[in-house]
Amino acid sequence: MNGFFTILIKTNVMLAVLCLLYLVLFRKDTFFSWRRTSLLLIYAFVAICPLASNIKWSVEPPMAGSVDEGIRVVWTQAVEVGANVGDSAFDIKFVIIYIWLAISAMLTMRFLWQLGTICWLAWKSKAGVVDGVHIRQTDVKGSPFSFFRWIFIHQEMLTDPCLHEVLLHERTHVRQWHSVDVLVSELACILCWFNPFVWIMRREVRINLEYLADQSVVDKGHDARAYQYHLLALTYQGSVATLTNNFNVLTLKQRIKMMNKERSKKIGRIKYLLLLPVCALLFMMSSSPVSAQQVKKSIIHEDGSITTMYGDKEVEIKKAGEDFFIVTEEMPEFPGGMQALIDFLQANVKYPETAKEAKIQGRVTTSFVVGEDGVCRDFKILRGVSPDLDAEALRVLQLMPKWNPGKQDGEPVAVRYTVPVNFRGL
Repeated sequence: MNGFFTILIKTNVMLAVLCLLYLVLFRKDTFFSWRRTSLLLIYAFVAICPLASNIKWSVEPPMAGSVDEGIRVVWTQAVEVGANVGDSAFDIKFVIIYIWLAISAMLTMRFLWQLGTICWLAWKSKAGVVDGVHIRQTDVKGSPFSFFRWIFIHQEMLTDPCLHEVLLHERTHVRQWHSVDVLVSELACILCWFNPFVWIMRREVRINLEYLADQSVVDKGHDARAYQYHLLALTYQGSVATLTNNFNVLTLKQRIKMMNKERSKKIGRIKYLLLLPVCALLFMMSSSPVSAQQVKKSIIHEDGSITTMYGDKEVEIKKAGEDFFIVTEEMPEFPGGMQALIDFLQANVKYPETAKEAKIQGRVTTSFVVGEDGVCRDFKILRGVSPDLDAEALRVLQLMPKWNPGKQDGEPVAVRYTVPVNFRGL
């Protein structure tokens, strides 16, 4: 559950950041094809971002050190367990996800209904050819529109003097597969409906597609002023569904203003490169940092202890007489990573009722050995708080599945691992 909320929050924060970048840098230029590409790349990046939680990048780690009374720990995060974490907090999370699912389901039904309406209209309409363009003649009044390879035109429109411009406009939508962009933006709204930036992105996608189609008409030699008057004539005609590319859709004032605007200088395309470092930074922020190993050489001493060099410091990684390591080149890992371990412990640790009543709280520092086969053994309390809290921490740790074992010199080895569990009172 926690992992789901983390992914959802990260995804929407990234979408908001990239949307703001787009609005600030790109929405006023006339590089419509570049703008379309950047919008699609933003959607693609945000879609794959949840995978970043499984990507690891290296950072300089703190050295294995001591906590409290010389207890050696390996860089790990304390797990918080609250006495007030119970059914009420658990239910709140489910209420939130049920609300999210309910509204997403309604938007999905609306989306499917619109798809069905378009397919029904395509089946009901009559196929025809005008100026060498395959169209669907419909008796449903509304402005001309397209959806993938279908171009829908009302029968009365066939005698309109601006029909050639309409066909050229809609053929641009068809030829450049603009319906893909529309569907992507609609799906994003279904999943992230609560994020205002996802609706802004949807608006920007659709208006930019109209800019592209309008530019195509003007570039073919049609008089821009006459074309704009034709747009005004069709302004008040309705549309069948919001999934389509309509001839007169969206804010007409913006389209006319963009057609009359001076073309942006080509050097301005360089600013689109700013998307790359911003995306790289967001990707790194969403991924999981791991220890950057600086092992130069392991030294085996006569007494059986092993030391190694981390940078310019010599660190003991295995004591004499012990069959496990303290630090290894590749540390053991809970299946799914640190966040999965935290989720597992938070889901299974139950705050003892006796400790609640006595208002006992504190940090229980536990230790165990992750064997060469990944099986955990030799559970210990290095620093306890009370018998009840100590016993609960050990009970849950013993439920853990196999870990991915640690490795030294490429070989699996046993490693002692330390996990602090914070019990917080009311």
